[in-house]
Amino acid sequence: MKSKVIKPKINYTELFDKNEQYEYSIDNKEFNKDNIINFNNITFNSCIFKDIDFNDYNFNNVELVDIIFENCDLSNKEFEKQAIHRCEFRNCKLIGINITNSSLKNTIFINCNLRYSNFYGSKLENVEFNDSLLSESYFQEMTFKNVEYNNCNLEKATLMTISHNGIDLSTSNIEKINIDTNTMKNIEVDTIGALELSKYLGIIIKN
Repeated sequence: MKSKVIKPKINYTELFDKNEQYEYSIDNKEFNKDNIINFNNITFNSCIFKDIDFNDYNFNNVELVDIIFENCDLSNKEFEKQAIHRCEFRNCKLIGINITNSSLKNTIFINCNLRYSNFYGSKLENVEFNDSLLSESYFQEMTFKNVEYNNCNLEKATLMTISHNGIDLSTSNIEKINIDTNTMKNIEVDTIGALELSKYLGIIIKN
């Protein structure tokens, strides 16, 4: 099935200069481990981040529009009440990332480690998680529209009180998932997933 995610709109970039003056936003820049600095409370537009370990830098409460992250570590960073639109995260380490009460649109996570990530209260529209680790991640009190989990590990993840138009979990591992019966409505699972979810319905399956 063709992806509904709109890719980041990046026509050109130039390397960011550490001495460059900026105020509220930074546009059309490329960042790497040699030119990254501390950032807080700013909007990035049409930028690329490559091979950066953000654990050594402040990078919290930023808005992201038309952004690509590749081979970056954003573990435990804070994106509360922010906008993340038309973004790609490729081969990124996002352990414990906090994206709560935020808006994610046209965003894709490819081969990312999102273990312990928290998306509480966020709205997701046209969002894909592909070949990613999401074990013990947290999705609750949320609205989903066209959200896909493709070949993901959702072991011990929480999906609770989610309003959605259908979720396909048939290619993902949902062992020991925490889910409520309302969220279970109109989701797709494989045979193993159906056995996992049957316990929430009080069904006893005998061999």
